[in-house]
Amino acid sequence: METLDTLLARTLADPLVHVKNADQPVGFVGLDLPLDLRLGATRQFCHLPWDRQRKTPFADQWLESAFPGWTRSILEDWAEGRFDLFEQVIFTRGDDACQRFYYYLCELQSRGRIGGPRPLILDVACIPREISVRHNIRALEKLLAGLGLEPDDLAAGIVRANEYRAFYNDLLSARQGRGCLYENIARSELFCDVMPALVSAQIPVHEGSRRVLLAGSAPPDDTIHRLVEEAGWNITGEVHQRTLLRYGTPVAGGDRDPVEAVARHMNSHASGPRTFVDRCQLLEQGIARADADAVIIWITGEEESLAWDVANQKHLLETLGIPFLILTHRRWDGHDDTAGRVADFLGEIMS
Repeated sequence: METLDTLLARTLADPLVHVKNADQPVGFVGLDLPLDLRLGATRQFCHLPWDRQRKTPFADQWLESAFPGWTRSILEDWAEGRFDLFEQVIFTRGDDACQRFYYYLCELQSRGRIGGPRPLILDVACIPREISVRHNIRALEKLLAGLGLEPDDLAAGIVRANEYRAFYNDLLSARQGRGCLYENIARSELFCDVMPALVSAQIPVHEGSRRVLLAGSAPPDDTIHRLVEEAGWNITGEVHQRTLLRYGTPVAGGDRDPVEAVARHMNSHASGPRTFVDRCQLLEQGIARADADAVIIWITGEEESLAWDVANQKHLLETLGIPFLILTHRRWDGHDDTAGRVADFLGEIMS
């Protein structure tokens, strides 16, 4: 079996490597696609990759400034045919940018500006109420039909996905290695099944570093983690939508219809910016889980919804008496002063 380090390096060097020879692979964009659906299908699923260094002349003609950088990278690759190996690509509506991106792609295809796979939408409803659950049931039923799957496939996926959820929660509870390794695991998991390699892996203990919690927007790669490590610290936890915690607790199945069970889980465990959650509470829980000595909140300029919580989060951090650095209106590609700000912040509180 391939070692964890080799698998991560190969996957992040070419995120499509595992589906290039697969039979009718399915692409997806967005982090609300149920793991149960992915693991219940016989076809391979792979999130469309992004590259923060990608030049995007075609995408810049069509996407306004409010679109985050990952959409530009994906659209550029889509237009060049990189994703033609997929028959379908599912977009999840738990993220406003993802939803808008879906409609733009559909319009560009209808105009003949681009080709590529057929876009599908999973219209996730995040408001914690029964009508949202019923909406999710209908959305899941429509998606299952579009993929040629049955409720029994979803039921089998629930069993496997619950095993993954338990494993990931145990992995993060015993987190002891370098922060960039956990970031690489969470990112690679979008492109391939990492767990078999994780089960047999021995993660080296990272000794002696002071602990940082990273919150806010999901960064495009491990650059911030490496900046923190270069300063003699270590990111021991994250509070953003791309961590493995996004899969939540096990789906309550029992005698419940599997579609309803997953629909309820989608509603109660949504992790995107449109989620109706107490982000101060999530931040405080993250600090405790990471045993953090400091907090960095990094929010991109396009992430308008998260910015509304910054004032309350700042008040919380002041009340807790924990050192913090809040970086808002950040460039997704890192072409700003983030590196210097992080180094100065950690250097000051270490001295």
